[in-house]
Amino acid sequence: MSNPQDSNSSLKIKITEDMKSSMKSGDKKRLAAVKLILAAIINQEVNTRKDLSDENIFEILKKLSKKNKESLAYYREENRNDLAEQEEFELSVIKEYLPEDMPEEEIKQMIEAIISEKSIQQMSQIGEIMSELKKRSNNRADMGFASKFVKEKLS
Repeated sequence: MSNPQDSNSSLKIKITEDMKSSMKSGDKKRLAAVKLILAAIINQEVNTRKDLSDENIFEILKKLSKKNKESLAYYREENRNDLAEQEEFELSVIKEYLPEDMPEEEIKQMIEAIISEKSIQQMSQIGEIMSELKKRSNNRADMGFASKFVKEKLS
């Protein structure tokens, strides 16, 4: 597990390479952000005792991204521009490794298709919709947006 080349994740290798090049170039700000991402990945590997796939890493990156967005909103509210800028920078680095989010219109169409294909009518079936959406969108759908849309459709 300690050698990133043993991993079956090309994404982990890319992130590790980015860390090395940030070290060489002396870009301390980027290095800190990349180390944060790598630490989250390694932490998950230690917890699960297995190498992570790119898909697993996308999940971690999405969680980090969500946390950064929440912190960013909080720091803006508190007028802590220094901390907000740091969160914004980390978020921009995280986004480099994530596939681009799907357009909201595409998410809506996908949800409507799932609802009609599975004849879903009740709010209790929201989990079924969300898990199918996750699969079909290859984790590219903004699940927060999707959840709001599904709730509107079913209420």
